[in-house]
Amino acid sequence: ADFWRSTPDDAALAKHSANFFSPRVSAELKMSEQSTVHASFYRGYRTPTLNELHRGFRVGTVVTNPNPELDPEKLTGVEAGVLLTNGELSARVTGFWNQLDDAVTNVTVAVTAAQTTRQRQNTDTVRATGIEFEADYRGFQRWTLSGLVGATRSTFSKAPAQPALQGNRVPQVPIFQLGGSLTYLDPHGFTGSVQGRVFGSQYEDDLNAFKLRGYGVIDLSASQQVTRGVNVFMAVENLFDSDYDTGRTPRNGLADLRTIGFPRSFRAGVRVFLP
Repeated sequence: ADFWRSTPDDAALAKHSANFFSPRVSAELKMSEQSTVHASFYRGYRTPTLNELHRGFRVGTVVTNPNPELDPEKLTGVEAGVLLTNGELSARVTGFWNQLDDAVTNVTVAVTAAQTTRQRQNTDTVRATGIEFEADYRGFQRWTLSGLVGATRSTFSKAPAQPALQGNRVPQVPIFQLGGSLTYLDPHGFTGSVQGRVFGSQYEDDLNAFKLRGYGVIDLSASQQVTRGVNVFMAVENLFDSDYDTGRTPRNGLADLRTIGFPRSFRAGVRVFLP
């Protein structure tokens, strides 16, 4: 249970307060030695951050203003699935349905040749439905193969105060995600893995005007135990130096301003585990 209150410095603006209860109920039933089904229902709230309430920012010609009158978001959701195991193979399938009311969104309020203005606002209802599939296979000595597939449909299902958003996809949410990894574990303290990630296309903005293309990256990592409690490690992220979008904003009479993800990156270090 939570109590929240926001008091703007401007006396002309109303104070906002909320009391809310966030329950979660879940159940699991073992059908057999190889299968288990589970389901859960939950509610939750997220209060606006200080940034959303009071701090604006600018990227290119896009100005996003804060909103000191924001209310908390309210989430209601259910999920259900099944876990299957058969020797070295295990798999989990989960479906979910979520409804987010008063979702805090960067809403486009004005567009001119010189500037796009957005403001953080509470939209009416966002609905997200989807399914996830995960699997692990340990049939090889010292090797583990893992995979993940997720599909999500997240849209502004009701937006009477912002009719231009009705039916649009929620920004920064890809329709599908894929992931896979292969891990080698040596009894002498060496661990190595290769991981691949693939993301579908998504939109940068609430009006779905700026599309971010899908992309995939490969990462490598390795670690070696030197002594008890001391490991050295090295990792390479985005092995093939893929060029992918993480953001797009308009520029005055020019091509869109792209924000891109990390290029090929290397990390190395030492981990110390204290007793």
